[in-house]
Amino acid sequence: MGKSHVGLFYMFAVVEAPWTGHQNSASSQAYEFRVWAALTEQSRGSLHVFLPTADRGVDGLVHRLTDGAYILLQAKDRSKLVDGEVHLVVWANSLAHDDVVIVGGELVDGGMGPTTLVVPAPDFKRLATLSSNNGEPVYSMYFGMHPRSDSRWLPWLVPTDRMAERLGVAVEGVLEEAPAEARPEWRSDLGTLGEAEVARRLTEDFDLNLFRPFPDSETVELAVLHLVTRRVVGLQIKTVDVSRAKLHATVDVYASSFRPFPTTYFVVLAWHRDESRFHEEFLLIPSMELREFARDDGGGHLSFQFHADSIAADRLRKYRYGLDELRMLVSRLVKGETPPRRSAV
Repeated sequence: MGKSHVGLFYMFAVVEAPWTGHQNSASSQAYEFRVWAALTEQSRGSLHVFLPTADRGVDGLVHRLTDGAYILLQAKDRSKLVDGEVHLVVWANSLAHDDVVIVGGELVDGGMGPTTLVVPAPDFKRLATLSSNNGEPVYSMYFGMHPRSDSRWLPWLVPTDRMAERLGVAVEGVLEEAPAEARPEWRSDLGTLGEAEVARRLTEDFDLNLFRPFPDSETVELAVLHLVTRRVVGLQIKTVDVSRAKLHATVDVYASSFRPFPTTYFVVLAWHRDESRFHEEFLLIPSMELREFARDDGGGHLSFQFHADSIAADRLRKYRYGLDELRMLVSRLVKGETPPRRSAV
């Protein structure tokens, strides 16, 4: 698969016949995390995994940090070979979108099988056998771990240790890992409070599916997928501490891990410590515009001031919105719409 423009994403499905029982569920979970680990290791962190806060049909979302693209994965496993081959069965209704890419392989003790199938849905449907199961249409196919040169699936089979390349990341093009940011405990608690508030408000929109990163190692810390438009945006959530006596605070962005993309936005909340509530206004800032006003503090951070009181001359006025607008604004972003802005002063 070649690289795509920023904001584009693919949907991946690793699928087989339905599982039943707790043991099979545990097997599927083990396979999923082996996929996440393999992609993270092969890409050296250039493929950043996000897992859903609710099971709504997508097992994992991968952010490709070389260009900002998002990749949606659906992962299920085949733990037993049939006559030495992996047999995959895919429900036809799960292939309603041609942007789906099917990834299939074998779960083995301590890892994954040596060969993995990576094929776009149109090619899969063209080459697989269509039949029915209890009246429901299904596609089926099979391949060996050491495929023959005349196999119709040969163009779509890849060594498992090169899966990241099929997701558009070459080993020589991976990013250097940024050092982990030291976060004081009280700030971590405050940040968690802000993240929970944003997630709570967005969850009220049933067209949105939320994903959290594992590990939390880049700018985006909450990814939002619109289930209808299929668009994804990433949010970095900053929460500052204010009081009646001091309604302004400094917002710090860790410079070494900061990677601006058109699909990445900053959400800045203010927590009134003496009133135990969030301020009624917040900032929604495109990451591409952050360097226009943030300054380098000399300590590894990009910094700017957030004034919780509505100051007429506030240079960030065009990014200021009512907190009750948060859900609507993010929904507009994942629909491909531009949020309205106040006039800059």
